[in-house]
Amino acid sequence: MTKTQLFDLESLRFIENKENILFFGTSGAVKLGIAAVKKRYLTYFISCHNLIMQLNKAHAENRLETKLKHFSKYKLLIIDEIGYLPIDKHRLKGKMDLLESKKSSNN
Repeated sequence: MTKTQLFDLESLRFIENKENILFFGTSGAVKLGIAAVKKRYLTYFISCHNLIMQLNKAHAENRLETKLKHFSKYKLLIIDEIGYLPIDKHRLKGKMDLLESKKSSNN
C-alpha cells in the first residue's frame, strides 16, 4: 500500500463515498474502526462467521429484512476473518444482500 493510499484510508473518505474496502492478511481494519468511532461514525465490528450465523438465523425466522436493516444503519460495518471458514452459496447470498443494502441505503 502506498502512502497516498494509506492517507486516503485514514481520511475515512470511503465511508462518506459509501465505498466497500477489503483487507486480506494482517490489516488495519481495527485501527480504521477506532478512527471512525473517534469521528463519531456509527460503527459495528463482527466476524464473518458470526455475521453469517446471524443472517442465517434471521432468514430461518423470516426476519432477514429486519436484520439487514439493522446492519444497514451503521456507517461502517467491519467484517473480520473473511475466508477463514468455508462459505456455501446460500450464506454468500445473504452477505451480498447486506453489502448491496448498505450501498443503496441513504445512510
